[in-house]
Amino acid sequence: MPRAGATLARMDPNVIAAVVAAIAAVAASVAAFISLPFTRRAADAAHDQTRLQTELAREQAQPYVWADIQPDMKQGTVLQVVLGNAGPTVASNIRVTIDPPLPEAENYSGRAEVVQRRLASGIRSLAPGRRLEWFLGTGPALLGDDVPHLHTIRVTADGPHGPIAPLEFEVDLSDWREARDAPDGSLHLVRGAVKDLTKELSGLHRTIKHDMRAQAHHQQPTVETTTNADHIVQQTPAAD
Repeated sequence: MPRAGATLARMDPNVIAAVVAAIAAVAASVAAFISLPFTRRAADAAHDQTRLQTELAREQAQPYVWADIQPDMKQGTVLQVVLGNAGPTVASNIRVTIDPPLPEAENYSGRAEVVQRRLASGIRSLAPGRRLEWFLGTGPALLGDDVPHLHTIRVTADGPHGPIAPLEFEVDLSDWREARDAPDGSLHLVRGAVKDLTKELSGLHRTIKHDMRAQAHHQQPTVETTTNADHIVQQTPAAD
């Protein structure tokens, strides 16, 4: 060791500095090589996080289009096809298919076919919060036979960032059997009461008008004509 120390003492300081710098560079290289996999994983994780956030933002900006068969709660006994957009942006090129086709109501033959043809051919656009409704018929007419009415509804559409994920589900119309079909709220009852009251008032008005005409006819004044000694004609109301 004394010889090594003496050798170092006799070496040029610049050489010593160069050797130390080389050793430090090698050490840094080794450390960088060891940390390279961790750095790469961190960069990949950051890239994946950015991509996930971008995809999430795109999905949140897409419309959410749905379709269903529902009762008309303003009337209670009517079934209808409903198409709605619950998303934040406009949906376009909307297509809805129902397989197998919906049954036809006896008194509304052809209506279900027209509705399904319209939905399958496509709806050009549907704004956020909007919904469209198509009348099918009354529940008893559509669900008269006691058999399952299982249908698969499939909805496709485009949003501002391209096609949305297709929505597909099954619905069984027979589930509506024995279900409550009263309209929501009391406005339906109020409307019915107002309609009945209007009929009553109209009938009462006609009765009063008829009675007034009859009374006016019976109360027409009559006069008696007499001539006195001076040949003056006098007219007096006739006694009742």
